[in-house]
Amino acid sequence: MDTTESLMCLNTVSIGYDGKIFDCDFNQQLGMGIVSQEEGGDEKDGSNFLSVHDITSLSQLQKYDITNDNHCFGCTAGMGSS
Repeated sequence: MDTTESLMCLNTVSIGYDGKIFDCDFNQQLGMGIVSQEEGGDEKDGSNFLSVHDITSLSQLQKYDITNDNHCFGCTAGMGSS
């Protein structure tokens, strides 16, 4: 099995207490939400992050890129994340 096939961010989302959607729990803890494609809002304060109130189906998330940074190397080591 390829490591990248079992990454958590490919099939799991994390939801914040305020309804904001994150593509993994690490991104949630780092405040790296899925940025809405709507105009307005500020990425620094999270006001343009996608929320559960913005979607009606999880399939709508497929059009968004997965947010990644250096912390993602932790999940790509070995056999990936859970």
